Amino acid sequence: MGASSALGAVVVGDGFIGGEIWKIQDPKHAESWHPSMEYTSCEISDLVPGPQAVTFMGRVANMFDVQQTPKSPRAAKGCCKLCVKDRDNTITVRVWYATCKPNLRLGPLVSIWTCHISHSESGTLSSPQTPLFTSLFPERDRNCSIMIHENSDNAQMYTSPLGYQVGEQLDGLMTLRSFIEGGHELAKPKILVMVKSIGDKKTITRKDNTTCETASLKVYDDTGEATVGLWGSAASSPFPARWTPDATTLLLTAPGSKSRRGTYLSLNSTTIVDVDPSIPDAEWLRKWSTRQKSRDAINPAFPEDSFNLKAILHGRIRCFYTLADLDECARAAPLDNFHGFLSLIIMEMKLVHCWKAQMLLSGECCSEPIYANQQTVQCKKCQRTLQLRLNPKIVGYAIDETGVISSGKLLLSDQAWHELLGRDVESLLRLDSDQMELLSDRITFCRLTFIFGWNGCINEVGGRICVLGVRSC
Repeated sequence: MGASSALGAVVVGDGFIGGEIWKIQDPKHAESWHPSMEYTSCEISDLVPGPQAVTFMGRVANMFDVQQTPKSPRAAKGCCKLCVKDRDNTITVRVWYATCKPNLRLGPLVSIWTCHISHSESGTLSSPQTPLFTSLFPERDRNCSIMIHENSDNAQMYTSPLGYQVGEQLDGLMTLRSFIEGGHELAKPKILVMVKSIGDKKTITRKDNTTCETASLKVYDDTGEATVGLWGSAASSPFPARWTPDATTLLLTAPGSKSRRGTYLSLNSTTIVDVDPSIPDAEWLRKWSTRQKSRDAINPAFPEDSFNLKAILHGRIRCFYTLADLDECARAAPLDNFHGFLSLIIMEMKLVHCWKAQMLLSGECCSEPIYANQQTVQCKKCQRTLQLRLNPKIVGYAIDETGVISSGKLLLSDQAWHELLGRDVESLLRLDSDQMELLSDRITFCRLTFIFGWNGCINEVGGRICVLGVRSC
């Protein structure tokens, strides 16, 4: 009985390990896909309903998740319903999955291989604006596939809006304020906005106990601001660091809208999203945003390539300016660059205040100021690692016989900070409270010579005086 019990406890297998069984059951995951037949390459506008082996390319302009309860282990658990667009037309692509949900998002270039194009008379299988559709099940059907091109085209292919003609105004384009004040009632309104900030991706539970991911974006143009809600797979589009605040533009065609607590925009079945569209209006919005960002930036990057410190120090002509002279020259030739020397008295140092308030170093990300007493921090919204610089507001107001400079208007280079404080950033962060206060008192009321440069490009420093070096008088 003892031997029989021992033998009964042994689980007898069939000679295959788990990895081999998984490979047979899911051959799509075991090897990369290769076409098994010849596919005809064509544009979306050339597609016709019927059985045909075709391949086409386009960009993901909208997407929705469709979930269902599978009746068998190998049945589909759901699909991602995509709207794919090229230059002139769109098509609905339903990508079914059983085990692995495809990693899709808004904006990337995709290639589709399929053996059948269908036409839907109703809006259940495709949207009314996109009657043609095709279904893919890459895990089960070896004759269909989808490929996502991340960096193969350098964001050049199919980036123009539908029907756009170079040199002509985009039909239906309006400002955000015009859209809010009644433009949303038109058939296909278009709004061009810039991403201002990206909220955290959250997982919520619906009333039917299913979960869904969501993320919200703050967007703006030169007339107003709004919030864009992304749901399901679309919520992963901005992450990780794919969309950049104050750089990524979105052209939204026929978005849904609500105006309760501010303007809330959403994606419905007829919405088309163009990420960084290739139109002149998008370029204008980027330049406008750069100017606004430079004016409002708390610590813009120092324009290292605009001035040559050695040439200023050892040049034949050395120009000494008063603050009144500098103001007069900047107003007379606002786009010109010039340099010279300023003799100023620092009337206030906020070194101790900034140190105690954890604001010794500063930077900006996702349109939000970031302060810390350390050089490297991580943005809480987009998870980027940021390199912070010394806060310009450490230096309070400074004066000469003709004028005054308010706090934060002197933009010091790293070398200028080292010469002013007598130490590098690492050494400064190691000081205790008494040492920090002693350093602050030593600099206050000192007359110093500032080697400065004036940059006429407001997009770079936003009208600040660039200090390349500091010398004692």
